[in-house]
Amino acid sequence: MVNLLHDRLKSEINLFELINEIPSYIEENLKNSLREYQIAALTYFIKTQSSELSNISFNHLLFRMATGSGKTNVLASCILYLYEQHKYKNFLFYVNSDAVIKKTYENFFNSQSSKYLFKNDFFEINGKRVDFKLVDNFPKEPAANTIYIKLTTVQKLHSELQSPSENTVTLEDMENLKLVMLSDEAHHINAATKSKTNDKSVNSSNSWESTILKLLEINPENRLLEFTATMNFDNKDLLNKYKDKVVFNYDLKEFMGDQYSKNVGLIRNTEPDKDKMLNAVLLSQYRKYISKENNIFLKPVILFKSNSIKISLETHLQFNELIQTLNVENLKTFIKEKLLQTEESNNLLQEMYRYYLNSDLSVIVSDLKFDFKEENLLNANNKEFLSKQNTVLLNTLEDVNNNIRGIFAVAKLNEGWDVLNLFDIVRISEGSTSSKKSTDSEAQLIGRGARYYPFIFNGEKSYKRRFDYVDTRLRAIEKLHYHTINENAYIKNLSKSLEAADINVQEDSFNTFEAKVKKEILKSDFYKNGYIYVNKTVKLSNEEYNSLSAYGIHNEYEFQIEDLVEQELLTGKTVNGNYNKKEIQVIINGKIWRKAILKNSFFHYENLSKFIPCLESINEFIDSKHFLGSINVNLVVPQGLEDKYGLPEQKLFLAESVLEKMQSNIKNNFMKEIGSTLFEPVPVKDVIKDYKINVGKYSKPTFNEIIDSHSMKNKEWYVYENAIVNGLEYSLINYIEGIMEEITSKYGEVYLIRNEKQLKLVEFNGVRGFMPDFILYLKELDTVYQIFIEPKADVLMSQDSWKEEILMSLDNKAKIEHLIDAVDVNIKGVKFFSNTAEYKTVFKNDLKLKLGL
Repeated sequence: MVNLLHDRLKSEINLFELINEIPSYIEENLKNSLREYQIAALTYFIKTQSSELSNISFNHLLFRMATGSGKTNVLASCILYLYEQHKYKNFLFYVNSDAVIKKTYENFFNSQSSKYLFKNDFFEINGKRVDFKLVDNFPKEPAANTIYIKLTTVQKLHSELQSPSENTVTLEDMENLKLVMLSDEAHHINAATKSKTNDKSVNSSNSWESTILKLLEINPENRLLEFTATMNFDNKDLLNKYKDKVVFNYDLKEFMGDQYSKNVGLIRNTEPDKDKMLNAVLLSQYRKYISKENNIFLKPVILFKSNSIKISLETHLQFNELIQTLNVENLKTFIKEKLLQTEESNNLLQEMYRYYLNSDLSVIVSDLKFDFKEENLLNANNKEFLSKQNTVLLNTLEDVNNNIRGIFAVAKLNEGWDVLNLFDIVRISEGSTSSKKSTDSEAQLIGRGARYYPFIFNGEKSYKRRFDYVDTRLRAIEKLHYHTINENAYIKNLSKSLEAADINVQEDSFNTFEAKVKKEILKSDFYKNGYIYVNKTVKLSNEEYNSLSAYGIHNEYEFQIEDLVEQELLTGKTVNGNYNKKEIQVIINGKIWRKAILKNSFFHYENLSKFIPCLESINEFIDSKHFLGSINVNLVVPQGLEDKYGLPEQKLFLAESVLEKMQSNIKNNFMKEIGSTLFEPVPVKDVIKDYKINVGKYSKPTFNEIIDSHSMKNKEWYVYENAIVNGLEYSLINYIEGIMEEITSKYGEVYLIRNEKQLKLVEFNGVRGFMPDFILYLKELDTVYQIFIEPKADVLMSQDSWKEEILMSLDNKAKIEHLIDAVDVNIKGVKFFSNTAEYKTVFKNDLKLKLGL
């Protein structure tokens, strides 16, 4: 294989020694921190521009980087570097389409856009303010401390230079300029090279390519930086042109392997398009629901991909009819039929169908009709589509105030579309073709859809997947699904296209781990006649659901500014986390609450009254001190900027967020029983049962949370043959094994029981409950000790502190009812177990105290 410039740089440069050479002003002016590979790209670029390495100093370079890898962030970094270090002031940005120009304008100049690249609308470099100005023509006498950029299409640039007119740029104008040309989607600007039979075609004055080369050569100090994801080096002429110009090569396969993208899965079926669309809608809404349940903001988008404009417009109409005619009966029938038809190996779909069957389908139907109404759909094939408004809508789909959930398109979105929250692409089968050209286009679209959606979870924002090896529903929000037609020729070509595009497709398959109760345990008196105690719950009457507290809802809500940053709601700009903080109270009046309620159908009175029977009107819900009238909303903001956080739209977002958090509490806790202090016996044989766990098949374990099976056959105190646990839980088991000799010297019987969704502790006089992961059962003469143990990841310590409070309350308040065989029973809980040294020490001391060691 031919070595690229990137390979040469990689072998000649010690990247880790040179990373500090990246000037600090670059990251200081960018809104988002540079990722590892972006730092590498910038490091290699800087070395090519350094005088001490003049043998590899180039004026024409190509960044070949995967779709979604943040090429524009690298491009912006190059602008800052070339301005400050090499005194370039004039930058010419050109692309192949107006859509990309509009997107780039949002990136560079609209500071209110969520895609804006910079922290401010000016730069601060080494203590000086530097302005960034958009121009049609570069000034002959540039102002000090100013960077100028011209945005244009290559077609327009070529036309201006070939046929200059008044107020347009000419080659003569360019001769005295020190110019940097920036080319995005650069693979388009090589038609002459790709088709050439001799050098004359490239140098022909009629080609775009020749125009660019003339601009580069007109001044020896000019620079040309090209960026693309799809340069085809199977073409030998292209390879020969660029092999000594590729400063950084980072393909989609490497990008996806490094976990910076969504996973990609195919859902193949032969069902009608109508069923396929409904299936995608249910999957999209499922992602939204499980995100809400985990306090994650996500508005997943579906793309309905057709083969012609006529079919796309017809599909749009069919979709509207599908949503409008949806009702509880036909939805329930659909879900039950699909559950029976779904292969067992597709655990995501099975999981989704079961989720809906356990939900209130009247609420689901209402939500679907609201979320997928006509106003929330966009057809990219309408004549008015290229209006600025639609272009902005398409490139701000992640924003909270952008309500678009479904997009209908043919080919307008294959390039220049930076969407992060696209999770489902539905291939409309009518009019589809099986040609390789068609599937190549689809593979390119899938690559764009695979861009990762960075979200805040447990107080942390990540640009990498984090659930590959975790048994959690949240894997669904890190995976793009392509709903395909199941036709042999089509699937064959699609597979080839995906392989050629370096897109790794994963089926929704899993490994099954089984835990069996040991035979010696099954024969023991402990198993046959023993009991585990758990607290009783007591029903409330309808009249007692007369306030939010009856649903386990507290009246204080706190939001960190970081929780809102990714939606760009408060100031339109990202706030750096390193600031002095101050908590302010945000007053949300009845008018704001009413607007928020209108946007959430769960809180419409006809539905809400089903869950709050005593409620006489929506006004009572808004005004009463028993309900929203008692809610306090606090916001932690940068000190000194408190006055910036009181706009109506900001308050509306906070009100919507509070309602979202309330919704699951109200729905799940109505007619729920509250926990009492009385503990009743449950036979051991009803608690300790064989069980299975399905874990997704992945190849590169990197997390402490990986679930695996560990043999426990030689550990007589563990009741199962295998421990199916994550890394943290296995650390707990190992610790207990380490002190087992001390424990067994004091107690006659010792058993560690994995509580696999069997017993639940419910807070005293409350509705919140959880299932502690382990129960340590000990017996000494006529006294049984039952200790509940819960391992907890560090990031969950604060969020789940209420669970620890329940564990700590057991010592003093637990009362035993229906005592069996006159045996004394002591029920205790211990502090959370964690791998962090400080928390682990607290746990060890508390456990030994409770054990009397």
